[in-house]
Amino acid sequence: MLRKLPKILLGLVLFLVILVGGFVVFGMYVTRQLPWQKPVFDTVLPADPGQVGAKGVLVFSKTNGFRHESIEPGIEAIKKVGREKGWDVRTSENGAFFNDNYLNRFKVVVFMSTTGDILTSEQEKAFEKFVENGGGYVGIHAASDTEYSWDWYDHMLGTHFRDHPLYPEHTPEAEIITDTRTHPTTKHLPAKWRKVDEWYNFKQSVRGKDSIQVLLTLNEASYKATWPKAMGGDHPISWTNIIGKGRVFYTGMGHTNETFTDKYAMPHIVAGIEWAGRFD
Repeated sequence: MLRKLPKILLGLVLFLVILVGGFVVFGMYVTRQLPWQKPVFDTVLPADPGQVGAKGVLVFSKTNGFRHESIEPGIEAIKKVGREKGWDVRTSENGAFFNDNYLNRFKVVVFMSTTGDILTSEQEKAFEKFVENGGGYVGIHAASDTEYSWDWYDHMLGTHFRDHPLYPEHTPEAEIITDTRTHPTTKHLPAKWRKVDEWYNFKQSVRGKDSIQVLLTLNEASYKATWPKAMGGDHPISWTNIIGKGRVFYTGMGHTNETFTDKYAMPHIVAGIEWAGRFD
């Protein structure tokens, strides 16, 4: 038996190496990070959007990385609210939509869990101009897992996605603290509330950065994040920013389909669109 022990241990080590390696490769596959999974950029103009109403909302959901199943429910929820509120909601996954002519017909652009590098340099410049001249930006969930090499985008958002809990739970229920209760996006919210989601950890906290105002913070003591670890106690999960004349709203919520029917989260997102687009 003792003679067989080294072989058994070697077999266990090889098994673990294969298991971990397979997990890593699978993770790279679903996030489109394998060498042959290059970003796809759009250069052919989509159909002209035509005349857009006074409350034009563009929902952009292009993914060159992981694609969330909640994208479609999120789009449908915004369309439904748009019909009720008189918004003119359009949708696209074509980066070529980002040109001065098309963008200037809208008040606000919603990045619906976009991932990866999704715009060319010219398209990026068009969006920078749109926001800085007064257009609104709303980022939902994986919008922070987007365009890591675009410095302007990182400055606008204030940070980027780092990782999220995998053990012991991927989507734990957590307590959310409403930091600011006077903002249009938080007036309806209680001081503390709970929600299940994929709680993003960010590269750094946005608290205290430039013109960023933190709206909501995660209570890290309310859920377990054994691996990867959370953010050391300071964990903003929703905030606003001002870039030039433009308004920026971001929420880390949105991994689950239920976000878009949640009695607190969905009105928060709706108010974020209205605030960023100056619909009041």
